[in-house]
Amino acid sequence: MTDPTASPPPPEVMIRLEGLVKRYPGQSTDAVSKLSMDIRRGEFVVFVGPSGCGKTTTLRMINRLVEPTSGRIWIDGEDVTDVDPDRLRRRIGYVIQQIGLIPHMTIAQNIGLVPKLLGWDKARIRDRVDELLELVGLDPAAFRDRYPKQLSGGQQQRVGVARALAGDPPVMLMDEPFGAIDPITRDRLQEEFLKLQERIRKTIVFVTHDIDEALKLGDRIAIFGEGSRLEQFATPLEILSEPANDYVRSFVGAGTGIRRLGLLRIADIPGGAPEPAGRGAVRLTEDQTVHAALEEMLQAGADEVVVASADGRGERSLTMRDLLLAAARAKGEAR
Repeated sequence: MTDPTASPPPPEVMIRLEGLVKRYPGQSTDAVSKLSMDIRRGEFVVFVGPSGCGKTTTLRMINRLVEPTSGRIWIDGEDVTDVDPDRLRRRIGYVIQQIGLIPHMTIAQNIGLVPKLLGWDKARIRDRVDELLELVGLDPAAFRDRYPKQLSGGQQQRVGVARALAGDPPVMLMDEPFGAIDPITRDRLQEEFLKLQERIRKTIVFVTHDIDEALKLGDRIAIFGEGSRLEQFATPLEILSEPANDYVRSFVGAGTGIRRLGLLRIADIPGGAPEPAGRGAVRLTEDQTVHAALEEMLQAGADEVVVASADGRGERSLTMRDLLLAAARAKGEAR
């Protein structure tokens, strides 16, 4: 499939899909049909859509668990369509809903599996295992020698993420990794994973059927429709403010205004009074959302919020009107 005359994508593009097609034997229609997209380096892209729309098939074609019928896949400037699949997969972290930990191996052995295949020495593997356990919030001394059955579902999912990161891959593929976890644990893992991504800045492709999860996690969202059609590929704010068509509008559903408030951070709102507000004002930090700010203000019966700067050296006050005007401006700018 590789074309030696093909030009690689620019350096800022980590993954490029060019005319990707998958048709299974005996089927009259494509599971994935002529899909093309660029995913930038360090970007968190979410595939979302109904069952059978091709999102998981596309994900599995990226690491060649499913072979494409035609088209090209570029990763980090290399056309990997004909690369040895085992070598390719060692460069890609993979996390699935069922987690897939090997039950008769300890947590340390599970995480160290890929580094061992890469030929790392034992000391380096042990250091990497401990580093990753700490990174995902698990005490190495307490968890290193346990077996998967001794962990909760949420803990197992964290180990699955650690294992995917073990070989320090530039790309991570995640297929509904939080889908089988209870809602409270799922919400907490989403928050923790966003903070983790701020530190590691991997290129992530994440599959979900939950539009709210997509809006919360994605830098950009690819909404797939029936017949593997890519209906819209845009930022969460663009999708909420300017859906591409009736299908996207219906898929996103009602309450887009409220969802938009959950995407805007206080840090993105300019201005505000430099002097401290009144004693009854709610105190928040810049990384919190406008939705969270409005909710706390309503609960406290306050009409102002005091925002501490990221470096802790100053603060400013914003009124409820400031927050609502900022949300209205964001809707207009996304168009």
